[in-house]
Amino acid sequence: MFSSKNFLYYLLLGSAVACNPGKKVATYSGEVLIRKASVEEPVKKILEAPPGYDSIQLKYANYLRVQPGEIRNTNLYHFIERWLNTPYKWGGMDERGIDCSAFLQRLFADVYLIQIPRTSIQQFFAEKVEKFKSSKYLSEGDLVFFRTMEGKYVSHVGLYLQNDMFVNSSSSKGVSIASLKDPYWKKRYVASGRLKMNVQ
Repeated sequence: MFSSKNFLYYLLLGSAVACNPGKKVATYSGEVLIRKASVEEPVKKILEAPPGYDSIQLKYANYLRVQPGEIRNTNLYHFIERWLNTPYKWGGMDERGIDCSAFLQRLFADVYLIQIPRTSIQQFFAEKVEKFKSSKYLSEGDLVFFRTMEGKYVSHVGLYLQNDMFVNSSSSKGVSIASLKDPYWKKRYVASGRLKMNVQ
């Protein structure tokens, strides 16, 4: 005979088994990824949260599929948390609606205390932004540029986080986190950029 405690445990265990390695699972943002966690890990995460981490670290570690200790720049993730789900608005610059480049401009000003140009194409060609093509060199805080409109070399920008994930303000989801491995973004990726801190 099951107690309510045993029922909860087996319910959670069943959820974990459904996410065995090799199984495709849909993430909160809609893309499909291969889950790497073992059967026991999800149960442990649910029943016993790691001590010494705040809720932002735990939340975004889960989103990015990394360990909570890897969420070090908590100012960045608190900023993202404040803006998450803000609707997209072309030309918008505030909480009522914001476009991709305005979101990045606001993020760099608030989190890194750095001023960057207003539009995605200006950000791409800015002297202080060092471009590179291969995504294997990406680090947290790098810009990722995309061509989402015909006839434009660059028309969208996001900020790389970790584990192939980036934050952006997209026309379909507003401020949200997406994967560079998503076929939509993978097809439209142009290049990445890193700010040169010694260039004014």
